[in-house]
Amino acid sequence: MGEAVSVPVPGFGRYLGTTCGHTLVMMLRRKRAILAGCVVLAPVLVPLVVAFLSASQYAQDGNKFFVELVDYVYLRALAPLVALFFGCMLIGEDVESETIPYLLTRPIPKSAWVVGKFLAFLAVSAVLILSSILLCFCACIALGGLSVSASSVKLLLHYQGVAVMALMGYGAVCLFLGALFKRPVIVGVIVLFAWQRLAMTIPGLIDFFTIEKYVRAMLPTLATERENVVIKTALMEFQRKVFVVGAAKAAAMLVIIPAVLLVLTTLVVRWREYSSARAVGG
Repeated sequence: MGEAVSVPVPGFGRYLGTTCGHTLVMMLRRKRAILAGCVVLAPVLVPLVVAFLSASQYAQDGNKFFVELVDYVYLRALAPLVALFFGCMLIGEDVESETIPYLLTRPIPKSAWVVGKFLAFLAVSAVLILSSILLCFCACIALGGLSVSASSVKLLLHYQGVAVMALMGYGAVCLFLGALFKRPVIVGVIVLFAWQRLAMTIPGLIDFFTIEKYVRAMLPTLATERENVVIKTALMEFQRKVFVVGAAKAAAMLVIIPAVLLVLTTLVVRWREYSSARAVGG
């Protein structure tokens, strides 16, 4: 009698890599990836146009222009928009196309499936955002007041790090919404834009339940000093008490929040598998 041959079972890392690779290919094949790339790279044209049209006596300060552009456009608008664009459809697309019951019957850990999709989103979105911020930095040099130096490169890297942390937070939120709701994009717009804008102006501790709170806490010194002026104005006009969070605690929260949301997303996916199995069996 021949000896039984044991078939090696793939580990968690292999399942994770397979899911991530497959999701990457599917994301890059979609036309929305081209559209997202055009939207993310569009702000690079702004400093170039300003540098070309502005007279020398009215020239913009490149350093200040770069800070304001990254703060208001990239971190407050594009980061949640890219997360909404890609993150909500990572699982939501499989739910809408009704292919998720088939996918979940495959012998793969649900946690590896969820985390693999999240890593694929983070890779694509980070490449888009970081490349655009780098090109924006180069374009702002043409305005004057900004040059390639140790301090300016440190500012660039600081902003790129904050952008990655923002994408982690917003992406995890959108991934969770895609697994939980039938129309995740609509809910995502309400949560990431309407809710956050409202929460950041309401007195009290409600802004601690937003991603933007922790993203702002990680801004470089120049941006923080400029933000303090707005806070002082808000205190005088609305008497809103601001509870400051340190950069280290904010960074920790932007790691903890995605981790918790990935766990919750995995639990939701397991619940949907049970629900789909009953529907198919019935």
